[in-house]
Amino acid sequence: MSIRLTFIIFLTASVAGPISGDIISGGPLSVGQAFAAGDRFENPNIKRSKLKFRLGDKRQQAPKTQRSGILSLIEKTVPQSRPQPSGRNIREPKKAAAGTPNPLGFAYVPLPRRKPGQNYTPQNPAANGRPLPLIETSRNGQVDIVLDRLQRERNQKTARNLRPTLQTSWSQAQIKAAVNRCKLVLATTNIGGEILPPIGGSGGCGIAAPLLVTSFGAVKVKPAAKLNCNMALATYKWLINDVQPMARRKYKSPVVAIRQLSSYSCRSRRGSGTSRISEHSFGNALDVAGFTFANGSKLTLLKNWSTTGALFGIGRDATFLFDAHKFACKNYATVLSPRYNKAHANHFHMDMGRSGRYKICK
Repeated sequence: MSIRLTFIIFLTASVAGPISGDIISGGPLSVGQAFAAGDRFENPNIKRSKLKFRLGDKRQQAPKTQRSGILSLIEKTVPQSRPQPSGRNIREPKKAAAGTPNPLGFAYVPLPRRKPGQNYTPQNPAANGRPLPLIETSRNGQVDIVLDRLQRERNQKTARNLRPTLQTSWSQAQIKAAVNRCKLVLATTNIGGEILPPIGGSGGCGIAAPLLVTSFGAVKVKPAAKLNCNMALATYKWLINDVQPMARRKYKSPVVAIRQLSSYSCRSRRGSGTSRISEHSFGNALDVAGFTFANGSKLTLLKNWSTTGALFGIGRDATFLFDAHKFACKNYATVLSPRYNKAHANHFHMDMGRSGRYKICK
């Protein structure tokens, strides 16, 4: 027992007089009794219900008129027991969120709040009504068009219900907007081609600003493909960013030409009048049948495609075609390979239908 507590109990007994309880039975508190009482206070094994002498118990305290200056000093020195709240009065501290830095070990860390009248400004410019930038510049100064932000010629949700006909026309505003998009694509890429007069209209087959593509960078297109500018940009990104690096890595030789089977064609999907209109009717699809490399070697899907070899990584040609198909799924909405059905046994079908709302990669 501490010397301070012994001294306080001794002075209390000497000045205040007798104290009722089980510990002291009348008369001034002796030194031995003070030590015994102190041992009880410090011994954790003694139940608190048996300690009748409690400095914090109002029932055993002397009236305020009989308290001396020493008792007031004791009440200030010894912590008094406070009644614990129960029921609805208990407020548990908030738990800190997982991962919240709390170096001081508080129950919770309050987050900073905005001042009254202070409006929150989001970082996303699109949330403020400002359109996202169409053109981005890399650290090395390369200019790139974000494909998903380039406006389309037509609404893809309604275009899928059209019939393959050429009896409609484009408005001057639609033609002007499409020509400006094509000029932007040609100015920011290395696509070789020319803009042709409008074909058809918005109510059926046609392209507002057809682009006759002869090359994608150093890759020649044989024969030249007639596409809309969004489709031309997607094919350029696929060949330049994905296919060419893979060709140099696998064959130590770049691709110099691709062979295409179909670009713009006003028809239905299966060639019959009962099926839906094809994406080829909008210049929004391209069928690629093979690749030619700078070393003179050629790959064709009809001859070199192998689903088994691609799945197990057997054969350089099979893995090249399989990876080219996989990379195409990033830029296009639909990519169909020879493993889809017999109608696609000799080519990749790639289109940008459905405005990219979901992917079909088979």
